[in-house]
Amino acid sequence: MDNIPMLEVRGLCKNFETNEVLSGVSFNIEKGEVVAVIGPSGSGKSTMLRCINLLERIDGGSISIAGDMMVHTNNNKKVVYAQKSQLRKIRLRLGMVFQSFNLFPHFSVTQNITEAQIHVAKKDPRNAAETANELLKKVGLSDKADAYPYQLSGGQCQRVAIARALAMNPDILFFDEPTSALDPELTAEVLKVIQDLAAEHMTMVVVTHEMGFARDVADRVIFMDKGLIVEEGKPANIFSNPQNGRTKAFLKSIF
Repeated sequence: MDNIPMLEVRGLCKNFETNEVLSGVSFNIEKGEVVAVIGPSGSGKSTMLRCINLLERIDGGSISIAGDMMVHTNNNKKVVYAQKSQLRKIRLRLGMVFQSFNLFPHFSVTQNITEAQIHVAKKDPRNAAETANELLKKVGLSDKADAYPYQLSGGQCQRVAIARALAMNPDILFFDEPTSALDPELTAEVLKVIQDLAAEHMTMVVVTHEMGFARDVADRVIFMDKGLIVEEGKPANIFSNPQNGRTKAFLKSIF
């Protein structure tokens, strides 16, 4: 069992009408690994995360979580998803943090973190509240338990969103450009939380424009362009000695 990847994606394809956004993406994520996904806007990074998290239906390929098949393409080229009960179980093992936070504006910080625990995971409300308090402490927001999202900075909202995702105790956590809506000071506080999770060997896939974070924190970097994985490898190799011309051009445009 130890040799089974936490996430296995094979030949993932996704079209929006005539626009092919993902053109056969394949990669594995191992337990405890932190993978940064970089690339220009429109390269398919966010769509890939949405497909894995069951927010978009795929048009081809397969996705499995810790050996459990979520979706595959059969011999007749038909995309077949697992049964709904199985998908619900798999979905509980995945955590997603969005760039726009997606907090409930009419809920307090604590309610935002306990809502899914109580209504989706069927946790006792007191236990859910205890988990929320522990996680708020972890992300440095113990004093904001009763605040509402409009009373928080963008960085604080994103830290609440991370706590909310962690509250469901996921096997793997996905971040879709978690700092793109934040100014540099707030970006640093969010990246610090993700860095602390990496130190605890949380399995994470982070779509990011923060190259310093990708270089310093990730175990592996995937570079995407035009719906394909163009290059992947250790951060030191990708940033210091990229092999693909498209990777070189992209990094040159940034540094």
